[in-house]
Amino acid sequence: MLKNTIFISIFLTSILGYSQNIKSITEFKKVGDSLTKNRLTEFDKSGNLIREVKYGRYDSRLKTFRNKIRTFEYENGQRISEYFCEDFVAKDTCVLRSFSTFEFDKNSGIEKQTKYESDSLIRFIKQTKKQKRVKTSKTHSWEFMPVEKPNYEKALVLTDTIFYDKKNRKIKRVSYNNREKKPVIELYDYSKKTYTYQTKGTYRDTILTFDYSKLQKLADKKSLEYIFQNEKQFEYEIVYY
Repeated sequence: MLKNTIFISIFLTSILGYSQNIKSITEFKKVGDSLTKNRLTEFDKSGNLIREVKYGRYDSRLKTFRNKIRTFEYENGQRISEYFCEDFVAKDTCVLRSFSTFEFDKNSGIEKQTKYESDSLIRFIKQTKKQKRVKTSKTHSWEFMPVEKPNYEKALVLTDTIFYDKKNRKIKRVSYNNREKKPVIELYDYSKKTYTYQTKGTYRDTILTFDYSKLQKLADKKSLEYIFQNEKQFEYEIVYY
């Protein structure tokens, strides 16, 4: 077990560069002199996200910890379902909050996601297509008033276009809302140790700077659906196949 478990430190960046595939990443938050488990993320051998657990706080009223869990199922490398539930640990019960079904059209390359509430009312329908370094999506949403059957005339329509560079990093996102006149634009600019995130078209346009760690660079290169947090506040444990 110890041979398969590696704690992140300076030498860990080399681990992500090995041919082994990542099986799981556990995130710990630093609280004083101790570490608190914050998140567990699991992948299959193809690098697909299959399970994520976000560990919650203790609910004194219900006398249990409450965790949030997402699970994914795949068939022939394509997603077919996603389930989101809230885990009441002491009661050994995970209450379903929402779920999604996915359909993939091989001819068009479009993935269709239909997201449902726990009572099976439809929250949104999203169609996504990725070609080379561009990913586009169109979403018909009934987020605030889920429906039994899609009513496209009354839906909020969201259109996103995301651009990537040669290193598979997000560099630009353009988002349209059919109830707004102008799009929202997000820009990403990378350097060796940091990257900036800039928004245009929002009520409060802003520019933020974040650390761009070696771990995140390699995770992006491997196309892992994972964001590493600030290493001054978090530590990680990686298990690989």
